[in-house]
Order: sequence, then structure tokens, then C-alpha cells
Amino acid sequence: MKIPSTKFSSFLLLLLALTITGQVQAHSVHGETGSSSEALCTSASYDDGGPMSYANVEITAPNAEVPFQSGRTDRNGYFCFRPDAPGRWKITIKDEDGHFVRLGTKVSKEMLSQH
Repeated sequence: MKIPSTKFSSFLLLLLALTITGQVQAHSVHGETGSSSEALCTSASYDDGGPMSYANVEITAPNAEVPFQSGRTDRNGYFCFRPDAPGRWKITIKDEDGHFVRLGTKVSKEMLSQH
């Protein structure tokens, strides 16, 4: 997937400033989310800067009990998905050693119309 860098950077900064909360457990793990014209992307890394490669990801839609999507980060710690409803989305990224990060991001109707 090709992500326009200028558009992505601007939107990522706005999204980070306005909508992201994170809860970190165990050792230090960091996560971020951002959006492009095609998808909402998240990344996860350890406190030493190394990516959480091939970590399990679970995406939960607003007001849902069952995961919307699950998968693994790529070797660089990235995972992208296309939300289909406005509201607060939950993202959990967990490695096989028990390190994990929980993120939340708000998806607006305007964001959905860009996808």
C-alpha cells in the first residue's frame, strides 16, 4: 500500500494530538496510529526503538464484543486496517513474550468518507 508521506505525516500529527490514548503493560512498549487516504495504520515498538515484528494484533470496533479484525504486524511493527464505522476503536498489540500495548483511536464520519 502506498501512503503519501506529506498527507500521512500531517494527519498522523493531528490524529496523535487529538485522539490517541495508550496503556502500556510489562516492559516499555510504544504504539501509534495514523491514517492515510486508504487505511488506519498502527505501529508498535519496544523502548529500545526496535519494532514489535510479527506481533499479534486485535482490532475491536466501537460497541463490539467480537474482534473486527486480527492479524500480525509486519517485520517493521506496522499493521493497517480499514474501519467501517465511526466511533472509538480499540487496538491491542501483543508479542509472544507477553509485552503488549493497548491503543484507542476515534474514527470520525469525515475520516470514513476519505476511505
